[in-house]
Amino acid sequence: MWDTNGGKFPRVLYNLNVVRKKSGKKYEKTYQRIQLILQKQAKYGETKWVQKTLVKALARCKKYGISISMVQDYLTTKGYKDLAAKLSK
Repeated sequence: MWDTNGGKFPRVLYNLNVVRKKSGKKYEKTYQRIQLILQKQAKYGETKWVQKTLVKALARCKKYGISISMVQDYLTTKGYKDLAAKLSK
């Protein structure tokens, strides 16, 4: 048998060059994450956890090219107009 990178599989059954879809829901999950953080903020108040994770979530939005107005539009279409108002620009 040939070298299979430490695996004990025949080369025919183990293809190392298979490209898979990494993530198709990054943007949707980013919106949902911010929604979850804002819901926890409304329920428990302004905690350290909320402050830290909201900064990280907004940084992820910036990385993906999602503006705050896009997040506010998403929240209003889902029926969370009060949460959208809490999200400052």
